[in-house]
Amino acid sequence: MKFDIEKMRIEMRKNDAKRDAGLVGSTTIEKFRDISYGPHGIDNTLDVYYPKETDHKLPTLIHIHGGGFFYGDKELYRFYTMFLATQGFTVINFNYRLAPDHAYPAPLEDINQVLQWATENHKDYFIDLDNLFLVGDSAGGQLTQQYATIVSNPDYQKLFDFKVPDIDFKAVGLNCGVYYIGNNIGTADDFPYYLDSKMAKATKAQLPVEQYMTTNFPPAYVMTASHDILKETGQQLGQDLIALGNETYFKIYANADGSELNHVFHIDQKSAIAKECNLDQLGFFRKHLS
Repeated sequence: MKFDIEKMRIEMRKNDAKRDAGLVGSTTIEKFRDISYGPHGIDNTLDVYYPKETDHKLPTLIHIHGGGFFYGDKELYRFYTMFLATQGFTVINFNYRLAPDHAYPAPLEDINQVLQWATENHKDYFIDLDNLFLVGDSAGGQLTQQYATIVSNPDYQKLFDFKVPDIDFKAVGLNCGVYYIGNNIGTADDFPYYLDSKMAKATKAQLPVEQYMTTNFPPAYVMTASHDILKETGQQLGQDLIALGNETYFKIYANADGSELNHVFHIDQKSAIAKECNLDQLGFFRKHLS
């Protein structure tokens, strides 16, 4: 299926603006905005949030935004990530390079650069390198899954040409993610604007990610929604992680009245069930603090 990426971006941004209309940023957190973490201009900028009057390092969430690999930025997730920071976390919310201008594996290179920045600047922003958590939704869920696999599987890590910082993740949050990509590179079902059919053989060997996930993969909170367009892949990943023997909490969220609960519902800061989901996930993370 072909579609007009620019038209899709306009429509998606319009819907996101409607969702967030009237929201204002939290007044209880410190905000450090538009920090450069890499060489690619605005695409390599990040924000850091943590509660005001913080005087010691806090468990730290690295958030990867969604958007089908072609859409989204840190601004669209600012209210969601600010809320996470109000709950006693340092939160890093960042931009990464998007397709089609930047194909695979550009986002992974940028994520790696964010983690490198965090290791070098942790003392300045109350980042706790011993209590790192990685979380993302939709395409960001896939990137969370893949980067966590890179960090947790040394053999898989060798397939990439960037140096991974000496870190690990206490747990990951996989929210309404798009998984199992790379089986049909170049087809309409496999993000052809992101996964180029002319990709090198060595790069194609990196996908699908699921073949490289091991029992060393971090504890995972995997969630989806009753009417999520990606519900089936979320269910499958949850089942596969459990079968692998990994600590996995899987949940399908649903409205009590049976009304539709859709893809990435948890971003909506006006929604009670979104808040419930986000607090559930943070509770799971807290159980894995050092």
